[in-house]
Amino acid sequence: MGEDRRRKKLQKEQYAYMDLLKNYKEQGVPIFIDGRAACKEQDWYKIFQVREDGAVYMADYVDSDKGRLAEIHFDLVYLDLDARQAWENQERLKENVQRAQLRHYRSLLHRLGKEAGQRKRGGEGSRPEGRGRPGQSPQGPAASQ
Repeated sequence: MGEDRRRKKLQKEQYAYMDLLKNYKEQGVPIFIDGRAACKEQDWYKIFQVREDGAVYMADYVDSDKGRLAEIHFDLVYLDLDARQAWENQERLKENVQRAQLRHYRSLLHRLGKEAGQRKRGGEGSRPEGRGRPGQSPQGPAASQ
């Protein structure tokens, strides 16, 4: 029951904050998320998410020369540096695995390309098993004589 109450309270606070952002937007204050203008209000909800890499969005309120609010920026901040480093390590590992897979597939394609070239030139292993040259039986030259 306590968890449900906390969730409802958090949701109520989020709606109030969204209303505040809407008011600022109506007053002509642009809102940016990750450096891009956030025109769609449904995009604004992502500022409440805690990402898998441990990052959250933090608001920066930018003043104009006249001391009025000019812009609102939401940029990622990392509350737990260890979580960020773990996420970065995981991303690096994924990239390394993808590079290794690409090298493996390229080597396979290269090898298959060489084998195909040998078959075209009539090299060894150029014909699939069970097939001989014209006039030859599948068992070899002795069987056709």
